[in-house]
Amino acid sequence: MFDIFIEKFHEGGPAVMSCITLTLITSLVIIVERTYRYWLQYDLANSSGFMAAVQKMVMNNSIENAIRLCKKARPKLLPFVLSEGLKRANDSADEIANAMQYAALSAIPKVTKVVPFLGTTANVATLLGLLGTIFGLIRSFGAAANATGGEKQKLLASGIAEALTATSFGLSTALLCLFAYGLLMMKQQSIVDDINKNSAKLEDLLYTRKMKIKGHQETTEA
Repeated sequence: MFDIFIEKFHEGGPAVMSCITLTLITSLVIIVERTYRYWLQYDLANSSGFMAAVQKMVMNNSIENAIRLCKKARPKLLPFVLSEGLKRANDSADEIANAMQYAALSAIPKVTKVVPFLGTTANVATLLGLLGTIFGLIRSFGAAANATGGEKQKLLASGIAEALTATSFGLSTALLCLFAYGLLMMKQQSIVDDINKNSAKLEDLLYTRKMKIKGHQETTEA
């Protein structure tokens, strides 16, 4: 298998194939790193269940327990954002909203960075493949210009093989990058939506809790 790769590598032109290989390695590093971050580090798989537990604690005035629950779930991003809001549970609604917005602004860039670069690597791989096509054709026709008979056909076939090998490798790399880009963007959007939705829900819960406490105090005073 490795011998076949080496053969194709030289067949496609070492310069162009090296550049495409470097692009592929860069893309794979991004894909592996983002996959680990999204699925194993940042995303909270059972966010609805987690939010239900936080809601129960908030409505029972167990704010400290809710904060501890969020700290246990780190480095997940949603618990980090929620904990920042919970720390301001006894402040005004605007202060709670500002704390959670600031936390979200700190968390979301961790999710959205790097992935767009896969679009760039896909374009670069495609263009490098086309460049390999041009180099192969130039070499093919340049060498065949001074050749005759069977030697001419052999040189033409060699140049065309170089062109097609480089093109196929470049396009294959680009397809991988685009597929991974689409998949990672979907997961990225899912994490961001989860943070925004549950942040808004917690704001509403804390406001409802505050109104209940205020109403109870007014009833007691009356």
